[in-house]
Amino acid sequence: MRPTLHEYTIEQLESNSLNINSDVIQKIYNYAKLTNRQPKLGDFVPCDEDGDVMDEPIDTIGGVELYAKRYQAAQDRVIFKGEWRFEEADLLDQFNGYLYYEGEICLFVCYDEEIDQLLFENEDEELVSRIEDLPPQIEFKEGVI
Repeated sequence: MRPTLHEYTIEQLESNSLNINSDVIQKIYNYAKLTNRQPKLGDFVPCDEDGDVMDEPIDTIGGVELYAKRYQAAQDRVIFKGEWRFEEADLLDQFNGYLYYEGEICLFVCYDEEIDQLLFENEDEELVSRIEDLPPQIEFKEGVI
């Protein structure tokens, strides 16, 4: 099977065929690695270390202050811009939930027990196995790339 541009770039850089010390090559390498990996729920909305969606803290009084710091750290790990919201699906639905982008459904999220991983599908019911496969209107936050 023919590798994607990203896979080929990573392969060439890891085999040291190209000078990885160049800043430009390093940026290409980092971008290729990022866009070639599986998306995570925490890429869109703040999630804790276990991958569970975190609610925005209401205030920072007492014990909530630690939660607010953890929430901010999770918010800093989000890589896509825009107002994303995760909504859990009904129990009878085949999906665990839906990711909304500014009021529109963008991605369906389901958990595959066999591979112990969340899977994403776009509105055309196509599996999104890499960040590269996400719809092009989904943009990275400033400073991610």
